[in-house]
Amino acid sequence: MPLDQEQHEALNGVMSLGAHLDELRMRLIKAAIVPVVLAMVVFMNAAYLRGFILRPLVEALEATNQPTNLQVLSPTETIMVDLQLSIWAAVVVSVPWILWQLWRFVAPGLYAHERRYARFLVPLSTLLVAAGLTGFYLTLPYMMQVMIGFGTEAPRTVAAPPSALDAAVPRVQVLEQDPASAEPGQVWMLKGDSQLYLAVDAGREDGRLEVRTVATRTTGALSQQYRLQEYIDFVIFFALAIAIAFQMPVAVLLLGWIGLLNTRFLRKYRRHAVFVCAIVAAVVTPTIDIVSMLGLMIPLYLLYELGIVLLVVAPAQAVAEGGVVRNALGTMVGKPRYRARRTDGDEGDE
Repeated sequence: MPLDQEQHEALNGVMSLGAHLDELRMRLIKAAIVPVVLAMVVFMNAAYLRGFILRPLVEALEATNQPTNLQVLSPTETIMVDLQLSIWAAVVVSVPWILWQLWRFVAPGLYAHERRYARFLVPLSTLLVAAGLTGFYLTLPYMMQVMIGFGTEAPRTVAAPPSALDAAVPRVQVLEQDPASAEPGQVWMLKGDSQLYLAVDAGREDGRLEVRTVATRTTGALSQQYRLQEYIDFVIFFALAIAIAFQMPVAVLLLGWIGLLNTRFLRKYRRHAVFVCAIVAAVVTPTIDIVSMLGLMIPLYLLYELGIVLLVVAPAQAVAEGGVVRNALGTMVGKPRYRARRTDGDEGDE
């Protein structure tokens, strides 16, 4: 039987151990160049990335009338945070390039059907991670607002003066935004963050006044103060956890391909899956409110259902023979060409 082009490439790609090591070293160097260069570029503009990640916390603090300043407890903390964010961002952005270099190294030694498996799983995994991180960032302000709310107490209050005496009471202006111009020593408060701002003549060459902040807090027993490093670690930890959790459909698909799972088993134990997802959500969710737990449990269960759907439309034989699209279209009309079954790993090599 004549060999196809991919099989010819695989046979022609046979190399000695030394050649393999040289190829591996070259691929590793190429894979590392892009993240290193990107990390340096991102580090030079790290303030924008830091502000992007801090935005959910700032919005949550503003919504609860708390000061929006974060604590920095060492001279190097901001630099180390920027370096940490730069490295993570560079690695995440460079993942397609790194995977491409890995693929160029391993592809010559794979069979045709094994290449189709990788071409199906890698984009699927990437899309799931992107969806999970996007949803995490969009829900982070609500999550932070709920957690901050647990430490917020009702402030002390006093009766407002009669309207006749209102003009005689010295007041600090409460504004929506900074005034267009101010006098040295003028003080005002912004409604959004409940902080006092003081205009100071610092002798600038352009003649403008510098604005200094005076943090305020509610009169409750707990003071909401957050540290920059701890918040960044919190975000990175949960981002990694969600990226891993969103690989559930990929894991279900792989277990189905090797015959350890099937759609009948997964459908039979749907109620058990709901229970497990609820436990995982209760453990992982940093808050104890039911809304946050449901916000994580529902996506986890939907990922479980997505795994069942993928097993139906993309069984091992369909992927190995390049017939996923045809099988998906046939499944929609009730006439699938392939059905999920245990694969011996040789489909698609004829």
